[in-house]
Amino acid sequence: MKNALRKLIAYTLLSVMLIGMLSTTSLAAETRKESAIDTIVAHMTMDEKISQMIIPAVRSWNGTPVTDLDAAGGLSAVLKRHQYGGIILSGANITGNEQITRLVHSLQQNNAAAEGVSTHIPYLMPVDEEGGIVLRLSSGTRMNGNMALGATKNAAANAKKTGEVIGEELAAAGFNTDFAPVADVNNNPANPVIGTRSFSDDPNLVAKLASAYAKGLSKSGIVATFKHFPGHGDTGTDSHIGTPSVAKTYEEIASCELIPFKKAIEDGADLIMTAHITYPMIDEEVTFGDGVTKGFYPATMSKVMISDILRSRLGYNGVVVTDALEMEAIHSGGLVPGERDSVRYHVGIAEKVINAGVDILLLPLDLTDKKAASFYDSYIAGIASLVEQGSINVSRIDESVKRILMLKVKYGILDLSENKKDAENLGVKMQQAGAVIGSASHHDTEMAIAREAITLVKNDRGSLPLAKEQTRIVALGRRESDVKTIGYAIGRMKETGSLAPEAEVSVFYNCDTSDTKKPHYTAEMKRAIREADVVIGFSYAAGKSTLDLKDAQSVALHSAITDTHEGGGRFILVSENLPYDAAVYQAADAIVLAYLGAGLNIDPTERSGSAGASAFNANVIAAVETIFGQNKPKGHLPVNLPQAEAGEDGRLRYTGEVLYPRGYGLSF
Repeated sequence: MKNALRKLIAYTLLSVMLIGMLSTTSLAAETRKESAIDTIVAHMTMDEKISQMIIPAVRSWNGTPVTDLDAAGGLSAVLKRHQYGGIILSGANITGNEQITRLVHSLQQNNAAAEGVSTHIPYLMPVDEEGGIVLRLSSGTRMNGNMALGATKNAAANAKKTGEVIGEELAAAGFNTDFAPVADVNNNPANPVIGTRSFSDDPNLVAKLASAYAKGLSKSGIVATFKHFPGHGDTGTDSHIGTPSVAKTYEEIASCELIPFKKAIEDGADLIMTAHITYPMIDEEVTFGDGVTKGFYPATMSKVMISDILRSRLGYNGVVVTDALEMEAIHSGGLVPGERDSVRYHVGIAEKVINAGVDILLLPLDLTDKKAASFYDSYIAGIASLVEQGSINVSRIDESVKRILMLKVKYGILDLSENKKDAENLGVKMQQAGAVIGSASHHDTEMAIAREAITLVKNDRGSLPLAKEQTRIVALGRRESDVKTIGYAIGRMKETGSLAPEAEVSVFYNCDTSDTKKPHYTAEMKRAIREADVVIGFSYAAGKSTLDLKDAQSVALHSAITDTHEGGGRFILVSENLPYDAAVYQAADAIVLAYLGAGLNIDPTERSGSAGASAFNANVIAAVETIFGQNKPKGHLPVNLPQAEAGEDGRLRYTGEVLYPRGYGLSF
């Protein structure tokens, strides 16, 4: 017994010693890294430091989309003029798997070839690849959208899987940063810009799933970006086209909007993106650029929101990046002195942003031609002048540059080791990208999650699942391009025996507004719908348009419901996007929620490899499978669905009453 006790004590002491040694070793390694970065920063010129804090876009060059750096004559030389912290690419830059891999590689190689720099620092290569309605890898895997993830029983596991799939595809193309996940709480049903990009209107669920998604990205070495701080979910304006304002106190946002960001920080978030939103009940009033107008800066420019709340109160010391500074909320706000498009105006914005505590200035202007290149020369010089004058402290610049370099070292983007790895062969990388991006296994994961997400909220008289003996079916989509996915999905029902081979299926679309004189609900549609046994109508809800009874989609669907019932048929509504339209079309016999309305123009059978598009919509396919009984509905609402009632102006409005509560979902 004594010997056993002695052994236990010895093992315990040895374990303590080993842990101590490992901790000491780890601390020493971190100290060495920090010292090396301090040395790099000390030798950088002010131009290099400021450039490291800027990420421009290169969507096009001289009017042509940038898909091949060698073909964009003069752009490579322009990029070498400054040591930019990164380059953001968009859909315009991406035409296929091998192409985008070559472009990302070329941009990094071009940067490494710049002459006369103190240190070659590789780019952050970010992209907006959220999945769902926001994606850039057109030949990749769309996945299901965040709200669909929130609707699944195994939401955290599915969020992590989604991050893994997206992370693997981004890494294969050479990207190292994803401007995702969205950590906004969608607590405003009329929100015009977040919607299904949010996991839920429950801040704790959003916190849990955003962190899980980020962990999935990190498995492939992709930097996750939690956005949009302090929260874009309770806004009625899109900051791309205006300046949203949230009339909440700090206590109110602390109990809701800040919860996902607080969780992200506790979990070690490395990158947070700001929102161009004002908070008049929290922030300090300022005088705008005309010297007269009083108001509030967007959070991106606010020292209260960034330094006081994000940095001090929430304890965040990672990198902060702005949302795009070209957005109207910043660009046209008259917030600082200077004409809208002048360098003076942009430099004034940069001063406020940097002094607020932000590290990276994202997309002040699209780098499209020599004029834009000259803008960046003057822009960087203008910020340097503010540093020289003392309007921006050198220490504030150094602090940001150090954070950026520490991030790049952590993710292996900047290699400080003496034995640096050889660059991967481009041919091998392109081959890997072709095998990984949009792979069959990734699409299988996407389809499995789609089937889990489909939510049934209404099923009067057991309308679903449909009996396969139905002989006359009409599908009513929104646009002509919808016919690809809807036609494919219903065709599959015949192939698999869920629908009789002799069944007559007609597919119409009702919201093609290219011809304003063309009726959106034609006599042909009306006749077919009145004669149908079943009509499946597809609705796309987005922001306030859902409540407009004069909207083309609204007119067509309400007319179709009436005509279906007068003809003795049943009407099944498929909510493609935001689920709030369930309140608008309560006359439908059954309502199925899919949570994703993008990608319906893509044939799911296309597997084009290195070129073309294959990012189809799995959710609507799963919804059709559910309608015909091939998939049992398992989803539950990730948001509260409010009731809708008509106001005196003839428009609908959401009431304070809940029609279907969060967590609700039927099965059969």
